[in-house]
Amino acid sequence: MAAVLVLIWLPFSLLAGHELRRVLSGARLTAQTDRERALAAAERLSLLVVVLFTVVHVAQTAWPLLSGSLTDADLRPELILTLSTTNHGLPMQGALYLCGVGAGSFYAVRQALAALAGASSATARAVVALGVLGYALGSYAVIRCASGQIFP
Repeated sequence: MAAVLVLIWLPFSLLAGHELRRVLSGARLTAQTDRERALAAAERLSLLVVVLFTVVHVAQTAWPLLSGSLTDADLRPELILTLSTTNHGLPMQGALYLCGVGAGSFYAVRQALAALAGASSATARAVVALGVLGYALGSYAVIRCASGQIFP
């Protein structure tokens, strides 16, 4: 768990902190068209959702492991319990996890497209397809944990 925190979460936290400072500083959107401005605003919102999701997810999974309140064997059943619990008949935690997965996929695609500016349209379509695949797999994982096996 410590390796995951250092190799994945630390770089993500540094990037997210840098981006959040830029977003929260009130920097104006530099996009020219209405479509570009809407996508840039959605990208900012998705970053906020991803950061909130990350904080909640780390608090529910990594922190109990590191503090010793949960063992490795207890983590998955605890996550399944959290995702499958309903409030007034609605699986709120599962829905929030799906929003986090969607925001993460959207933000990752937008950042990849920005990094590959000037790439061919085939490359851009491949990046978007990978983002959709990532969202589908992430959603499947959340739904499977929340409700059990979907496909036989």
